Amino acid sequence: MSKTTLALAALIVLTASICSAQESKIVTTYDKSKNVSTVTLPRTRIATDTGNYRSLDLSLRYSYQSSTRPEPKTVELELVSVVKAKRLNSDLYVEFLLDGQAVHFSSTRSAIRNPVPGRTWIGERMVFQIPYEDFKKLALAQQLGIKMGSSSFELTSDQLKLLREFVASIDPKQ
Repeated sequence: MSKTTLALAALIVLTASICSAQESKIVTTYDKSKNVSTVTLPRTRIATDTGNYRSLDLSLRYSYQSSTRPEPKTVELELVSVVKAKRLNSDLYVEFLLDGQAVHFSSTRSAIRNPVPGRTWIGERMVFQIPYEDFKKLALAQQLGIKMGSSSFELTSDQLKLLREFVASIDPKQ
């Protein structure tokens, strides 16, 4: 092969690896000073303009001591919403709709003031510590939705694929 052909082949391989890295949103980091590894799926928009909600974003996080993956115990699932209102519903009940079955996990909640400048809306951050086996069931579901009060959000097949990729990236048996 000529040098030009080899250079072109190397460029194609490099471009393909960059494109696939951009498609995979899951990030793994290791903090050597703290000896902590963290796998994250950064905030991903899962819905816009549904019911009382302007937007709903989801992110995932799994951390563990050392650089060797142990069997996961919990996964942190974070939902960040922008509510088209001046006040949050203090009695909001959040359910995950797993193939039609409602499942509830407790969460910590906090308000986000002025998430959209110029609007009188309010935001909310909810963090769920989900047992790993239950999270795997969510990720492997055929259909997954989130019901927040009277509003429901259905995850797309691409969003479910990201959850499955996250499971594969943290499962030590993979």
